[in-house]
Amino acid sequence: MNDLNNIRFFAKIVECGSLTAASESLGVAKSMLSQHLAKLEEELGVQLIRRTSRSMQLTAIGERYYQQCLVILAEIARASSIADSIRLVPSGKLRISCPINFAQIVFAPVLTAFMGTYPEVEVTVDTFNSESAVLDEVYDFSLYIGPKLRSSTLVTSSFNLGREILVASPKLLARRGTPQTPVDLKALPSAAGQLPPEANGRYVWHLSGPAGARESVTHSPRLLTEDLWIIKQSAMAACAIASMPPVMCRTELDDGRLVRVLPEWSLQEHKLHVLYPSKAGLTIAARALIDTLAQHLREQLGALLEGTVQMRSPLEQRA
Repeated sequence: MNDLNNIRFFAKIVECGSLTAASESLGVAKSMLSQHLAKLEEELGVQLIRRTSRSMQLTAIGERYYQQCLVILAEIARASSIADSIRLVPSGKLRISCPINFAQIVFAPVLTAFMGTYPEVEVTVDTFNSESAVLDEVYDFSLYIGPKLRSSTLVTSSFNLGREILVASPKLLARRGTPQTPVDLKALPSAAGQLPPEANGRYVWHLSGPAGARESVTHSPRLLTEDLWIIKQSAMAACAIASMPPVMCRTELDDGRLVRVLPEWSLQEHKLHVLYPSKAGLTIAARALIDTLAQHLREQLGALLEGTVQMRSPLEQRA
């Protein structure tokens, strides 16, 4: 079996027309090329190139051998390209963290479509929205929803999710009174997510109102959970006032099971943060999934925020 380097060097010598030109093209010493050519001819037992001090000319057998070498080298290049394409196709294992409600409504269709396209990818999704957890570098990337994120060494891409509103059951307001100003909110029981409270352990609603007015209202939640469906159910059951994304409670607002509290006021804008260690450290699969999410996210979120999509829990979808 001839050394493939001998074949490759021989083909380059013929292509370039001289040892000198082939040496410059390959970055290989002229003497080394001459040695490889001599070794190839010795192995074959034939003369491939007739060499004089002024010229080189292929022999008849050399011409036929050269044509076959081109076929061999083309097949080697084709095999290498197949290996490269396989190596560049997303595969392997991914571990991701994602808020549970976002995973159910927005991320699930993106993820399942991605997995359908790339069957060699295995995915583990941990569903929670803990800031300390998403900063854990055990994940290929993490999705986190909140108004802001403390600084970290992770790379962050962000998408606006719009402003939440305050909602409550008419029964709760009939029993406890309807707030007329932000300060009146303190008289009502509240529900909130388990994100870290602000300074001194306080939970605070930061409200924006008419003419650019701003108010910060401290409240003491009687219910803490990261599951928005549970928060919505508590509000509908007249247990608490709650801050909710409008798309989560549009049906309940329309049919009167919930009403908006202080409709001229809204809460601060929330963002979806995509966090990962570094672009250089991303696997091919992680990079492809983030690109897929980024490609579809704005369109999906736009539909949600415009009201063309109604967010419903898995139980509501089966009803």
